[in-house]
Amino acid sequence: MFRFQYSIVTRAQRGPAWEIFTDFTKWNSFAKIYGKISWRQGLPWHPSSRMELEILQPIHAVIDHIITSCAPARRVGWIDTTMGAVLAQWVMFEDDSSGGTRVHTWGDLLHSAGNLAGNSPEELITRFTRVWYENYRTYCDLIAAGAETANFSPLAFPENA
Repeated sequence: MFRFQYSIVTRAQRGPAWEIFTDFTKWNSFAKIYGKISWRQGLPWHPSSRMELEILQPIHAVIDHIITSCAPARRVGWIDTTMGAVLAQWVMFEDDSSGGTRVHTWGDLLHSAGNLAGNSPEELITRFTRVWYENYRTYCDLIAAGAETANFSPLAFPENA
């Protein structure tokens, strides 16, 4: 089992940070790896709902994303399965003393299928998490400052991560 964790603090308050986090149409702004994303079953972000995520790089894969628990703007947990791998992940949204939000994620890779595109799953998860959450923070900070996000340019993944 491999455990990862990562935290960021954004100037955005919990409500807007949650809204940005749960808007999957913005996810390619945080890491340009996604193809088609859709809810397959249940109401979005409700326990037992299922999302299907197409990943285009570093390899093509489809992830079955099952929500296990959700308290909007507070926490969400899910289980991802793809290609023989199983990942359980949680994300917490907490008020920060700065007036913004601390977003903390952690997860356990419970089973892995081996190397992918020359990288271990642990390396890919660690880099992806850092890039996604750093870009998410930057995007949230721009929204909190009232800035225009149309020209937002995320960090690259995985080549420059």
